[in-house]
Amino acid sequence: MSKKMQLQFLIFFMSSCIVLAHVKSTTHFVGDDKGWCSPPNPGFYNEWAKARKFTVGDVIVFQYNPGLNTVAQVGTREDYDHCSGTNIIQTYFFGKTAITLDKPGDYFFFSSVGKHCEAGQKLMITACVA
Repeated sequence: MSKKMQLQFLIFFMSSCIVLAHVKSTTHFVGDDKGWCSPPNPGFYNEWAKARKFTVGDVIVFQYNPGLNTVAQVGTREDYDHCSGTNIIQTYFFGKTAITLDKPGDYFFFSSVGKHCEAGQKLMITACVA
């Protein structure tokens, strides 16, 4: 096999792997039909998450009314547990927020509006390697 054919095969193979890896990602709509709002009970969003498997490359979508809610991402379990805005990684407030889980590990989110977080509007998920 010529070097040119080997290179073409290698490029084709690598492109196929990238496409297959992309196809396996899942989009999760946080809270399903309820969306991201004050929950009916404090454990609602974590109960929602327990029924799903999250992998690197998946996308989580927060659907909410801008001005009424936010999505704050924090980096530690402590900030999440205490609804602390001290170490916020990013705050989203435009109404429909899609976040790609780009690495394995824990992700922590909560609403930074009023006492929403204290009322249970928070989500912790763990992304695994596919």
